[in-house]
Formats: sequence, C-alpha cells, structure tokens
Amino acid sequence: MLLLFQVCFFVGIALIIISLLLGSLFDIAGMDGLNLDFGGSSLSLPVSPVVFVLFLAVFGGSGWMITEYVPALLGVLALLIAIVPGLIICFLVQHFIVTPLKKAQNTSTPEAQDLIGLPAVVSESILERGFGEIRYVINGNSYTSPAKSIDGIELKAGVNVAICWIEGYVFYVTSTENI
Repeated sequence: MLLLFQVCFFVGIALIIISLLLGSLFDIAGMDGLNLDFGGSSLSLPVSPVVFVLFLAVFGGSGWMITEYVPALLGVLALLIAIVPGLIICFLVQHFIVTPLKKAQNTSTPEAQDLIGLPAVVSESILERGFGEIRYVINGNSYTSPAKSIDGIELKAGVNVAICWIEGYVFYVTSTENI
C-alpha cells in the first residue's frame, strides 16, 4: 500500500510541475479543461486535469503519512482515510480558484450582439466614406475598434456615437445626435 501512495504522490507532483512548465502550450492547444468529443455528443468532466492531478498528489501524500505514522491501520482503511483530504483540497481549489477564474475569463470578452446599441466615442476621426476608430466601455473594460459611419459622413474625434452593427471587425456607427 505504501508503494501505491508513493507512486501517486510523485506522479502527481511531477505532473503538476510539468503542467506549470508547459502551461502556455496547453493554452495554445485550448486545453483549459478536459472536453472529450464522441461523434457529436460531448463529455465534459467537472474538474480540470490539474485538479485531478492535485488529487493524486494530496491522496498519495496523505496516504504515505498515514502509513508511516499509523502503521497499525489496515491498508483499505488507510486508503479510505487518504481519499478524504484529497477530495477536500480538490473541492476547495475547484470551487474557490478554478471556477471563479473560468467565469472571469468567459465574461471578459463581450459578444458582438451585446455591443449593438452601446454608446461609444470617436477616438480617431472617421473620414467621409472612410474609417476611423471608436472607444467603448463594457463590463468596466475599455476597448477600441475600427469604425465606419453608416451615413458615410465624417465624424470628428470626441463625437458621441452609437454602435449600429458589426461586419467583420468593423463597427458601423451613427452620431447620437441622429438618434
């Protein structure tokens, strides 16, 4: 039983270190959580791979300490006791760290339909039948985007506008005086 706990502990620690070192590669590949796709139906696991690996490390470490300091415990009882701290730590990390970070990540980028009708300010003059730049604020974050007037007229920097629609990455706007 001691060997099982030691293997879980060292594999968990090694995978956590590898995950931290290769984190940018996982981000590039879009692996922020395990999502398995099977012919159109998907299986999403409730915990991220890092939390699962953390469970291995905590479970292995707890079991190792239990077998070292309380050798009279039966192997199965030590196994059951070692599961408890692993589950508690993983629940706390998932609930208080991973889930809030995922929610923050998902809410930081606004959807295009959320921007329609939003007030903005021309930050670089929009030329007649040409392009310029607008600045708008949503969810407390300030963004800039290329813009074009829907009327084809020139809009000077500082003019208040409203976003009418978005095509490609160009925001079509009109002066709020026209509304």
